[in-house]
This record gives sequence, C-alpha cells and structure tokens, in this order.
Amino acid sequence: MAVPEFYSGKTLYPAIAVLIGLSALFGLAILPRLSPAGGGRGGGMTGKPAPALSVPVVANGDPGARLDLANLTGQAVVLDFWATHCPPCMVQSPIVDRVARRFAKDGLVVIGINVDEPAEVARRYAQQKGLSFPIALDDSGDAVRSYGVNSIPTLVVIDRQGKVVAYVNGLVDEGSLSEMVAAAL
Repeated sequence: MAVPEFYSGKTLYPAIAVLIGLSALFGLAILPRLSPAGGGRGGGMTGKPAPALSVPVVANGDPGARLDLANLTGQAVVLDFWATHCPPCMVQSPIVDRVARRFAKDGLVVIGINVDEPAEVARRYAQQKGLSFPIALDDSGDAVRSYGVNSIPTLVVIDRQGKVVAYVNGLVDEGSLSEMVAAAL
C-alpha cells in the first residue's frame, strides 16, 4: 500500500514546523493580553506608595552611581523590569524608549531594571539598541522582591506623588503605555 504524499516527510515535517512557529507567534501576541492588567503579585500595589528603590546604574548614566527613587519625587517614573533572554522584553524595549523620549520634556523618568544578568550584558544591549533611558541592575534581587515581580517584562508606572498608578505584567502596546504615562504626569 502506497503512503499518500502528504504523509511523507517531504511535506509533513515542514507543515508541523510552520504550525509550531505560528503557535509561538500567537502565544507571544495573545497570552499577555489574557492576563488581567495589573496581574501578578505586585498588581495589588496600584494606588499605594511605591516601595523604596536604590539600584546601580550600568548604562546611560554615571556607571557605579545609584538611582534612588526618593530623589525622583515630583517626577513620574516608569520602571521597566527586563532581561535580554526574554523575547517579549526585546519587543517592548523600543516601545518603552519611544515613550521615554516623547515624555522626557514633561518630567518622565524611565529606568530599565535588568534582572538576572551581568552588568556588561545589560550595558551592551542598551548600546546596541540605542536605548536612551538609564539602565540599572537589580544585582541583589531587592527591587524584584519589593515590587513583587514574578515575570518579565513588568512595567510599573509611578505618579509625581510617588504612588503606583499602573502595574503591567507582559507586553504593553505604545498607545496603552502612553495613556498610563499621561495619567501619571
């Protein structure tokens, strides 16, 4: 009995590969939208004062200096928790950078907080991608714990009074992030 050509390796394996690829793209695009905005452990901090934060700068600032959230009172702040091994983080970083540039004159400060990687990896990525905002390193894990970050990317938007106004796990589109920032300003 002859095997139909569709079931042969010539067409079946490429078809399976395409199906797996499309499923992965679907997952990256849809799954972050299925979790509620503000979800995760830190989502309960919306409306509450932002926890203290002091992290070392590794790019786009004075290397070795520390960024201290207490010194940014009166300015809106976006904390972007990310890592280079996170594909959604790589999709989101240019979005965050465009929003950072657009709202800088209005008093927005964006801080990229790299988790789980050496300083040189974060510094090299920021340079390669032309990111304009300071990149800090959560070398102790204190920032992740304080902000209840259990997945990346995670964005935390803090208003001028130091209160968390938005907490988002997963990808966020540029329009939504711009709206959150405008509300914080």
